[in-house]
Amino acid sequence: MVTVQVRDFDAAVAWYREVLGLSVLSLEPGEFCMLVPPGSTGPALALATDHPERIAPRPGTGWAPILVVEDFDATVVELRQRGVSFDAEEEGGEGYRLVRVLDPEGNAIGITT
Repeated sequence: MVTVQVRDFDAAVAWYREVLGLSVLSLEPGEFCMLVPPGSTGPALALATDHPERIAPRPGTGWAPILVVEDFDATVVELRQRGVSFDAEEEGGEGYRLVRVLDPEGNAIGITT
């Protein structure tokens, strides 16, 4: 599990649920939320407000969590239709494909298959 520190907790939780389609596994209102992708049984991502000093001065820099999806093409199309900002798109040998999207605070989230 990777934890992303956020400034606007409620907006972040809503975006990850409504736009990325993650489900809430556990929630401490205003402080901590564990999220799980569809079809998964364990947390993949957490949002927290407990260490604001860990928020990068320039959003989108540093490590980025990566979510694995079953249907990469359908996911990318759906995210584009939802108006999600894309930061990068990569395609390599042996079927490697990755996009990075930006959450409302500018944090990069990788999506691959």
